Amino acid sequence: MTSADHEESGLSEMQLQISEIVQHGVIDPNFKFKDSEFEILSTLRYDPKFTLANRGATGIADNTISGAQSDLDPQLSMLDLHESLNEPGNSHNNGAPLFQLFQELQKGILPISPPPEPENELRSDKTEQELLKIFYSRFLLLGEHYQRLNLTLDYFHWEFDIPIELLLEKLILAIPCPVESATDLRSRMQSLYYLDKRYKMRILVSHIGKMRIEAHELPPNPVFFPTTSQYFVNTVLGGFLSQPSEIWDVFIDTQPMTASPFTTFKTTRRDHYNAARVRMTELRGTVNDPAAKSEILVYNSSFELMEGSITNVAVLRQGTAQSSSFYQTPYLSTGCLCGVTRYYLLKKNLINEGNTDVRDLNIGDEILLFNGVMGCVRAVIRNSMN
Repeated sequence: MTSADHEESGLSEMQLQISEIVQHGVIDPNFKFKDSEFEILSTLRYDPKFTLANRGATGIADNTISGAQSDLDPQLSMLDLHESLNEPGNSHNNGAPLFQLFQELQKGILPISPPPEPENELRSDKTEQELLKIFYSRFLLLGEHYQRLNLTLDYFHWEFDIPIELLLEKLILAIPCPVESATDLRSRMQSLYYLDKRYKMRILVSHIGKMRIEAHELPPNPVFFPTTSQYFVNTVLGGFLSQPSEIWDVFIDTQPMTASPFTTFKTTRRDHYNAARVRMTELRGTVNDPAAKSEILVYNSSFELMEGSITNVAVLRQGTAQSSSFYQTPYLSTGCLCGVTRYYLLKKNLINEGNTDVRDLNIGDEILLFNGVMGCVRAVIRNSMN
């Protein structure tokens, strides 16, 4: 910049240098982008056990189980029966283990044996519309994923939307099927109906409207539950239970992250998260007896907790004499991802919103981690900024 430009701008040399640093170090890498440089991303879990009641010796679904249990929509889980969780301002259940809320539901139910593997040609005789309703419920929080997907398309001004019918069809057709001849939608659903395999589904949408879907098989869950509602609670909301199946390690990042559209919305532009996970690996090497799974907490330039690198988060807060403890998730204004599981938990009054200064977090503090594939898991902080 010439001296004439300096005078015209009215800025001092130091101010101009700062402006250049902000422009090229913050604005350009986080807010200047080409649509062709990334895809919009959504990841969710496909799980037949959300709808399949446990089968008897023949491998056929037990029709004596009520429709509310055998065809459970995850968005309308048994939590909806606990009206107290949906009443605004009623937070006394927020810190209570969900196990207590579901004790009545599980009383008198004995453990069962694993169901037998179905034969390859075993198919459902349900109509296509019945099958579509069931398969919709097998994709965890699909309705919320659909809404966020179209919200993201609108934000980036990509001039198209994705109908829910098309999204559901493409998801079903992307699931690997053992019957090669099942190429149309109905035959694919019939062939997959009794196939008990879980998948992580990745929906990727480009700026020209091309959508591709990947299916990555997840490990089977070794524990069996008598009803779909119990399965949902234990495998999606397990982090709330008094004795969770696993506890993760969590580390606080060593440097702040710039809040941007690429933290608020989920896309394939993830270099900032990848860098944080590299630092997580380094931090993991500093502790004794690390847990099998780890996450890193990222925060903005104001030291406000945002999220994890692959999860939204909520911090356990101690209650007062009038209320029990509760989980608190950061506001969207911090720059955190508008996650679908975050939205679901807020809707059910299982978590609250609030600001958390990462400098106030200590070793041993309890954290809840959640996303659209693994659901909720419990975690413990292993480092501190103090």
